[in-house]
Amino acid sequence: MFLTILFFAIAFVAAGVAVFLVVRRWKDIALLDPSSLKDEQERQRREALILRRFERMRSEKVRPFKRIGRELGQVIDSSYQRLQDHVKTMEALYKTAKQPFATVAPLTRERIKTLLTEAKSLARDLKWSEAERRYLEALTIDPRHADAYKGLGHMYIKQKLYPQAKETFEFLLKMKKADDATYSGLAEIVESEGRLDEAAALRIKAVGMSPHQSFRHAELAEFWLRHEDPKKALGAAEQAVKFEPTSARYLELSLEAAILLRDRREAERLYDRLRLLTQDSSRFRSWKEKIEAIEEGKMEEMNEDVVVVAKKKREG
Repeated sequence: MFLTILFFAIAFVAAGVAVFLVVRRWKDIALLDPSSLKDEQERQRREALILRRFERMRSEKVRPFKRIGRELGQVIDSSYQRLQDHVKTMEALYKTAKQPFATVAPLTRERIKTLLTEAKSLARDLKWSEAERRYLEALTIDPRHADAYKGLGHMYIKQKLYPQAKETFEFLLKMKKADDATYSGLAEIVESEGRLDEAAALRIKAVGMSPHQSFRHAELAEFWLRHEDPKKALGAAEQAVKFEPTSARYLELSLEAAILLRDRREAERLYDRLRLLTQDSSRFRSWKEKIEAIEEGKMEEMNEDVVVVAKKKREG
């Protein structure tokens, strides 16, 4: 009897302990359930998928900015490197040019000639960077080649890079290889700085160094027209016409100056000559109206128009 009671007591205690352990460890036991384990794995996969999608979206949004940043950095690095290379090249050329230079070999002269021809062609096509490289390569072969410096200087002027152009032309002055093209280029630079007296002196210097070149006289005429001195403009334009009588451009400069001077007889004479050289009827009507306005006292209103047209032609 006693043993039976003891057996039931031990069994009861063991069952209680088992129930206690089951209650305490229920969450862990639940994970062992196939359905609970499947749900937990699905939840984890879902969370991982959402996390990956979020990372992908963030990467896609940031990617354009990264690309722009890389491209901007490359442009800045390239521009800086190009400027640095240009400065180093010019410094090396200037140092070399101050020293005696041996006669250039025939094959080398041909190479320089080819480079200058290519540079001029590239500059006409507005491929400034490639043209500049050709000029600089020619100067690394012959650091005292005046035509290369002149081509480089005028190319800089066309790009409105006046400091670089000024440096190039002034170096030609130091080498004592300046010519009418050098002074013409310096005149344009000085005029852009507003120093008109100095610009006029340089234009006159350019004409004096090449007095038989009609376009140098024409450049001087255009300068005086831009700055409203028709008397001097007419004199310079007449010199251009003298060397090239069939040039419609030079006759037009003379006509514009004559109209501003209110010289109807001279204007009509130039107008008749122009009619034989060009067929632009709209421009003829404009000139005719301006000539007829001389006697009618309307020239004050038209003088400004003529100067503006001259400026536009020069800038174009």
